[in-house]
Amino acid sequence: MNIQPVIPFSVGQDWNLITRWITPVVLQPDASTNHQDYYGLGDLNPSFFLSPKISKLIWGIRPTFVRLTATNSTYLGQGKFSMGPTAVLLVQPAKWTLGFLTNNVWSVAGPPKDRAPVNQFLLQYFINYNM
Repeated sequence: MNIQPVIPFSVGQDWNLITRWITPVVLQPDASTNHQDYYGLGDLNPSFFLSPKISKLIWGIRPTFVRLTATNSTYLGQGKFSMGPTAVLLVQPAKWTLGFLTNNVWSVAGPPKDRAPVNQFLLQYFINYNM
């Protein structure tokens, strides 16, 4: 399960800074045993989008990060601080919100011997009806 609050902040007259914090809540079974599970929080993934205020098409581009916050880094996290670009594009006709989010993160720090390098791509679409 992911907890993903999206919070906009006004940055001057023409721009918003939209923050999105992904906090994974993970239940990871251990494949080598049939009775051991790992439960906790995964690595935090904050994103920050700079977006114009006045537009029918809402878009934003900025950096995203993967912070080492997993409660059990061996089983629930990546073990590497990672960063990369992220972009969001959406429209809101009538009561709908339609769009997509994309990003790619690469590892930039962390123990090199313990974990493989990170090169992780995400493309997520969303379709929401607001009642």
